[in-house]
Amino acid sequence: MEWSNWIGLLLALAAAPAAAAGFGDASIGAKPYGVLLLTPDDGGAWKSELGSIRAGLRGVPVESVETSRDGAGIQRQIDRLRARRVSKIVVVPLEPVSEAASMGELRYLLGMRAAPARDRPDAPHSGMAPFSPVKRSTLVIPGLGRKRLSSEAELVLAATIDKSPALADILAARATALARDPAKEAVVLVGLAPRSDKGLEAWKTAANAIAEAVRVKGAFREAAIIRVRDGTRAGQKEADRAENMATLRRLTTQGGVAAVPLALDGRRVGKLLQRQLGGAGYSWNGKGILGDPRLTEWILSSTEAASAGPKGPL
Repeated sequence: MEWSNWIGLLLALAAAPAAAAGFGDASIGAKPYGVLLLTPDDGGAWKSELGSIRAGLRGVPVESVETSRDGAGIQRQIDRLRARRVSKIVVVPLEPVSEAASMGELRYLLGMRAAPARDRPDAPHSGMAPFSPVKRSTLVIPGLGRKRLSSEAELVLAATIDKSPALADILAARATALARDPAKEAVVLVGLAPRSDKGLEAWKTAANAIAEAVRVKGAFREAAIIRVRDGTRAGQKEADRAENMATLRRLTTQGGVAAVPLALDGRRVGKLLQRQLGGAGYSWNGKGILGDPRLTEWILSSTEAASAGPKGPL
């Protein structure tokens, strides 16, 4: 073999280990994007779901934050993803209603909204009764205060699942599993509404649109919503209960009622519903959208779509 060929062979052998290391080690080289999943609630069921999501996003860094209990963790997980050399972070909120109070605050933290949108009751008027203390399980984002999120990587907010037909598909499946004859029954979505009455009407409009889509999908007689809230003032509690009781009374005089959580997990809204209206007059099994394979499919497709698009107000 000629001397020049020997030199070429030696150079190729020397370069081979470095190339192999760069190909096999996912930590080497910048990654195109990472994913940050924001969950209203956590638990064993979500951890199982998270495993499926990570398997579907193989090679993409994925972090998860339970925003209802650890708002400061949002910034920490952003920093963790950035440390893995991603150039873009797709933030996927698992709040099913785009007009939820938590979404307003999230948009503010991401710089998409000028003013904060705190999940608190309206300022009291003269003679108004005090509100109940906010519990640890509520959807307040503590810790960060008014400080915006910061990241050297671009932050992109994905759309909520109510912008996709997947939500109506999942909820319709939950409702029809409870109904004997959907054509003669009503479907009711039970969701966690904003504590502020200023944000309530926008939430109700969005929730009613979801309920109507579920009615059509499941071929139900009628659709309605029931709102539950905690940490509100006495007057708000009375107004909520009166409106919800009137809704339930009207629906039950015409037939059965299948009630479904408009939530990732139905435990919290179920407890609030039971406390407010009791358990009579409707069918309920507490199954939210968590656990349906279409949720994982939506997260994967939504993440991919958002990773290719620009940052914008959603």
